[in-house]
Amino acid sequence: MITETRIDVRYPDCDRMGIVHHAVYPIWYEMARMDFFAHMGFSYADMNALGINPPLVELDLKYKAPATYPGTVTVKTRMTMYAPKKLELQYETWFEGKLCGTARTFHIWTGPDMKSLDMEQAMPEVYQKIASAYESPESIQE
Repeated sequence: MITETRIDVRYPDCDRMGIVHHAVYPIWYEMARMDFFAHMGFSYADMNALGINPPLVELDLKYKAPATYPGTVTVKTRMTMYAPKKLELQYETWFEGKLCGTARTFHIWTGPDMKSLDMEQAMPEVYQKIASAYESPESIQE
C-alpha cells in the first residue's frame, strides 16, 4: 500500500527566502504516517484507545530540492519492512513534480506498559492488516 498525503505549505513553515525549513519535514512525515495507518485500518485513535504505540526509534532524512511557499507537497508513504515487534516506513516528498526529500523511519510496537509488544501474538487481526500493507522497495519510482 502506498498512501499520498497532500499538505499545504504554510508561510510560517518557511525561512526568509520562502523555502520550507528543514525542521518541518519530520512533522509532515508524522502527518503522512498517521494517514498511512488510517488507510491501513488501524488509526492512531485506534492505537491510543488500546494503549498501543509505534514510537519512533530512528529517522533518516535526505533533502534533495526546496519546497517553497505557496504550494502543496505530496508525501508518498509505504511500509518497507515489518515484523511482529517492529516496522519501517519510507517517505518521498514531492513539490511541483520534483522529488524534494526522502526519509525513512523505524518504529517498535509498544503496549500500555511502554514495553515491546509482539503484534502478531497480541493482535493477530491487526498484524494481518500490517502484513497486507507491506510494499516492496521497488514500488515507488523516483
